Amino acid sequence: YSLLITITLITLFSVLGIFILETKSLRSENLTNQYLYIQAKNHKNFLKDYLKSIDLTNINHFEINDDLFDIYAKVEPKNSTFVIDIFVKAKDYDISLYERVVKE
Repeated sequence: YSLLITITLITLFSVLGIFILETKSLRSENLTNQYLYIQAKNHKNFLKDYLKSIDLTNINHFEINDDLFDIYAKVEPKNSTFVIDIFVKAKDYDISLYERVVKE
């Protein structure tokens, strides 16, 4: 009986240990994704504010070099306005943001 109880307890604690480790791993991954999303949103807002403040007459493509993100904008002149498509994508993670802005 003691061998059966020992095997049962080892199995039970192994399953609980795996469940706890999976939960911690998932929580860590979610925190990483949340951090990167906030950082990508800050990059997008900065680029939007910057592009609204400069003259876009001769600019078709604008890019910012970054280690973690691909940050770029496509500028398209239409009549007296500019349509700006802003893209921010994480290089190593599945996080990407897009926004279309019209500058008059």
